[in-house]
Amino acid sequence: GLAETSMSQIAKQAKVSPATIYIYFKNKEDLLKQLYLRIQREASQSIFTGYESFLPLDESFTILLRKAYQYFLRKPEHFAFLEQCSNSPLIEKIDKSEIQDYFEPLFHLFTRGKQNKIIKDLPNEMLLSFTFYPIMQLVKYHQSGRLRLEYSELEATLKMAWNSIKRDREVGSFSKFL
Repeated sequence: GLAETSMSQIAKQAKVSPATIYIYFKNKEDLLKQLYLRIQREASQSIFTGYESFLPLDESFTILLRKAYQYFLRKPEHFAFLEQCSNSPLIEKIDKSEIQDYFEPLFHLFTRGKQNKIIKDLPNEMLLSFTFYPIMQLVKYHQSGRLRLEYSELEATLKMAWNSIKRDREVGSFSKFL
């Protein structure tokens, strides 16, 4: 894991002197933090490029989720690094507002959906847990060779993710049927 990796191992892999790394980074933690933020920024730029907030909410959401899935399939090394970091104390030391800024369009979509009573009024962390995290699990399955989604299966998955956070339309009070 990341904790066991030494700066000399990183330097050897990068084909530079360990001293060269210290010119750019204070220590291993700083290097990993900067790399984590860079990958998060690049992922968010890829996912939100061309994002149009005027589209219907479900369409916007589906586009973003599909782009996230496709990005991580194209960048397995980024996905693997972020997965390693998610299980590391390194994440606890990173300013969460910095990462939230990268993903502001998604949080804005959630807020707009809640305000318009289209999306369930739950914390964003819960909405992410039911939408983006299952997609990331499918990326893991794909990369391990356990599952390769066909287009129709991906579309069904995206629809399931949307259905997990959209509000159920109330059809009236149950009491009037009594």
